[in-house]
Amino acid sequence: MTWNPGHRSTWMQPLSFRNKLKYAFLAVTIIAVLVTGVLSYYISASTLEEKSLSLTQDTVVKSSQILDEKLNKLMLVMMTFMISEPFKEMLSSVSAGDSTTYYKHLNNLDNVFSQARVAEPLIHSIYVSTPIGDFYPLSINRNHSVTFRDTALYDRMVEANRNIWIEGHEDQLFTGKQRVVSLVLEPISDVNVRLHDVYVVVNIRESGLLRLIGPNSQGGSTQFLVDGESELVTRATSELVQKAVDSGALAELIHGQDAGYTIHNLNNEPYYFNYASLGLNDWKIVAIQSKANVLKDLTYLKWTMVFIAIGCFIAVTLLSTGFIRILLRPMQQLMKVMKRVENNDLTARFEVHNGDELAQIGLRFNRMLEQIVSLIDDVKLAETNKRTTEIKALSAQMDPHFLYNTLNTIYWKMKLNKTEESKHMVVSLSRLFQLGLNKGKDFTTLEKEMQHARQYLELQKYCYEQLFDYSIELKEESLRELEVPRIMLQPLVENCILHGFSGMEAGGSIAVVIEMTDVLEEKEERQFCLIRVEDNGAGVDADTKRELMQHGSSKGYAISNLLQRLQLYYGEEASLSIDSEPGQGMIVLLSIPVKGMIDDEA
Repeated sequence: MTWNPGHRSTWMQPLSFRNKLKYAFLAVTIIAVLVTGVLSYYISASTLEEKSLSLTQDTVVKSSQILDEKLNKLMLVMMTFMISEPFKEMLSSVSAGDSTTYYKHLNNLDNVFSQARVAEPLIHSIYVSTPIGDFYPLSINRNHSVTFRDTALYDRMVEANRNIWIEGHEDQLFTGKQRVVSLVLEPISDVNVRLHDVYVVVNIRESGLLRLIGPNSQGGSTQFLVDGESELVTRATSELVQKAVDSGALAELIHGQDAGYTIHNLNNEPYYFNYASLGLNDWKIVAIQSKANVLKDLTYLKWTMVFIAIGCFIAVTLLSTGFIRILLRPMQQLMKVMKRVENNDLTARFEVHNGDELAQIGLRFNRMLEQIVSLIDDVKLAETNKRTTEIKALSAQMDPHFLYNTLNTIYWKMKLNKTEESKHMVVSLSRLFQLGLNKGKDFTTLEKEMQHARQYLELQKYCYEQLFDYSIELKEESLRELEVPRIMLQPLVENCILHGFSGMEAGGSIAVVIEMTDVLEEKEERQFCLIRVEDNGAGVDADTKRELMQHGSSKGYAISNLLQRLQLYYGEEASLSIDSEPGQGMIVLLSIPVKGMIDDEA
């Protein structure tokens, strides 16, 4: 039989209007419920999937940053270890082939070993292999049946011909069969020792790395660490992790990418993979979670929609024409409430006078509104947390070249027997970090900011001798305890040295003047702290000034970073301007509102 439009009216003609209305209402209701349910399910599934991936990615990135920071600290501890006097004296004996001083050096190095392990608790043991004997902490039992050259660590070091990280294994150099991750280094020293004669092995506790990685994160995901070949760095914490590594899919999924997420099937079941690279080496932190686990909360929504559709079918079948008319009244009421909500009145609520199906819809509508209000609050809180995270991330950045140059200068001054200058530089660097870290607080006092800038300038004077002089003048003593963002002055004086004195060898001058000024705003007088940083350097043209203020510019990294932080803290209340011409120096003016004073211990 061929379908035609008239066929529908033919079979409906014998039906009463009541039945026509009932069937039409039934069909529309069921279709609407089903369409809404299916769309809601897929939209909710997509949203939940995206949010879960985003939250897991944030967790993985944070874990990679924490682990990277920890490993960098470990490298710094080992650099300090290798420039210590006992270590250098030992290398001198190795260079001279003098094995008679072995036990003297073994005792002297024991204290340095202990200091390194206290400075970084992640270190399980340190082992130094030399031609005159092996050196190790006396507090740890040495496995004398095995030497470094008997282990696979030595073979891999010789093959790589560079400092290498070795994945988790049982420690053969010491007793106890402790599982460790090893870092094999060649020493940093000016002593004339052949390249492959001396090796430093740092054993890191595998259990400590696992705690840093955080195997279990939000959403039921499991995190693990892989190397550049997508092989496990630590032991597998679950069968799922081992299955993912053994499948060989990781190498293809995360190769060549620093961070991101993807989906892949394991045993015909979809899994999400989030990953982020470390900055120190080629390791990556990977998180794996099942798609079914992410979407398990939607099972309730799916069955709810099914039951609602069945309930609507039964209810509409039993309704009469009169009852439909009665239902129209509260429906009009509900439409009014919806219109109020449509006009952004989220306080509107449907008033329930009975317990029928429409009342249940009204109750669900009220619950939905409450959930919307709750979601809006959650979004606001998430935005606030994101703003705080951005502030912390922007304020935590520090130029690694400055640290490298400073440590290099300290090293050469020590080599030239300029002990006092080296001591002053170490103290200044220590104080610089202490003031910059500020116990993790985002705000400090202007007095401490001045000290921080002064320590930075002192270090730069040692690094660039006779290049410049400086002065820091505070005209209002009451501003010393002014609450300001940390690391605020240092980027300004850094800009003078990097851009102002780049082509000079001597005669530079930096003047920092801080004073209070009153500004009339909307018939109200407000106080601002005005910071003026002036130098007599080369100056810049208009294009360079714009680039210094531009976000993302490599030239103006310090200035643009500071400008972003000021906007996050103060909004439009803070201002920063640059006045400069080529050959006429540069003046940077920074204005921030005077909001409060703080008084805490250094």
